[in-house]
Amino acid sequence: MAGLLCALFPRQTGCRNEDSMEEFPLYRGAFSGLLAMLTSIGIARFGFSPLVPALVAAHWFSASAAFWLGASNLLGYLVGAASMRSWRGMIHTKPAVVSLMAVTAFAELASAWNFGVAYAGVWRLLTGMTGGALMVLMAVAVVGRVPAADRGKAGGITFAGMGAGIMLSGLVIPRILPFGLQFTWALLGGACVAGTLMVAWLMPAATIPAKVKAAGGAALNLPVVLILIAYGLVAVGFVPHILFWASYIAIFLHHGIGAGAAYSALLGLAATVGSPILGRIADRFGFVLTLAAAYFAMSACTLCPLIFSPGPMELAISSIGVGTVGLGVVVLTSGALAGLLPAARLASTWGLATLSYSTLQAVSAAGFSTLFHATGDYELLYGIAAGASGCAGLLVAAARWKVGSGSSLARR
Repeated sequence: MAGLLCALFPRQTGCRNEDSMEEFPLYRGAFSGLLAMLTSIGIARFGFSPLVPALVAAHWFSASAAFWLGASNLLGYLVGAASMRSWRGMIHTKPAVVSLMAVTAFAELASAWNFGVAYAGVWRLLTGMTGGALMVLMAVAVVGRVPAADRGKAGGITFAGMGAGIMLSGLVIPRILPFGLQFTWALLGGACVAGTLMVAWLMPAATIPAKVKAAGGAALNLPVVLILIAYGLVAVGFVPHILFWASYIAIFLHHGIGAGAAYSALLGLAATVGSPILGRIADRFGFVLTLAAAYFAMSACTLCPLIFSPGPMELAISSIGVGTVGLGVVVLTSGALAGLLPAARLASTWGLATLSYSTLQAVSAAGFSTLFHATGDYELLYGIAAGASGCAGLLVAAARWKVGSGSSLARR
């Protein structure tokens, strides 16, 4: 996570890469990162959602069991991210990344056989763990090693892989499902194998040195605490679109599997371009103000199909709005924290934010799945999600008021 912060905010953090950054092959490293994010997050994690209606229709799993499998993936993501953050030994990045991607590919291929919920749960948990580990690792292995002038470019390429995977899964899965679920799982696994082989050939070798325990610091101030709480709340607000969006459209609204996958692909497209768009807006109007506005917009977009007739326009607005903010919020939150914290505290606080986000996302996924099993009410889930995002916006607005409109943070 420190590498990602250095990449996005080099002046605020005062970061300096001790390796020979001018010799680091930017595009080889960045496209390796894109492939790692595409396979481990875009396909293995978010690609499960468009499959849920077909899995339920084929009686592989019940609807509630399928959503529990999605929640187990989020739990694995938490474990993987926490494990990488706590690891303090030296890491040889290329074999570590290739090994994690290979495990992801194996898990996707193993999912082609239906041996029950427990069997599938093992592989969903495992792909979550590898995805969480790769999310943390790629920030340091790629983004943190390029020259400061190119870090935004490298980060944009690397983390666009998440949204690109969501979009491709939504576009490709409906077209291959007629060939059967086993074929679909096998093709997704094959795509992960291909990505792993490309990274094994493309990624430059590098070493992450062992970490040195950082010295402690003062307690967090109130604006930072408010922003951290809001970041956790927006994780709750994003979960229903991750787990239920395709099924809500396909099953509850009776629009069919193709429509559910198409709107999931639109959400993925918005997620792909969300970070650079929100980053440019924040450069103009300030990170905290943009963050508050983004949370309010996400709440409104979540409610849009519930308040109005859920037609194509309303579903598109919800997909685009939630997709843009859901993954783009990382840039805004880290930028807001960079303006409120000294350089020595920034990396550790961002690590706390990441783990808090993952924890609340996993807990809320289990909670939403339990609630859906008890009520079968999709609209209740989206109402709760909209409330969480709206509360996040209020907290960030309060943080901005606390900092004061005349501060440098408000103008940045």
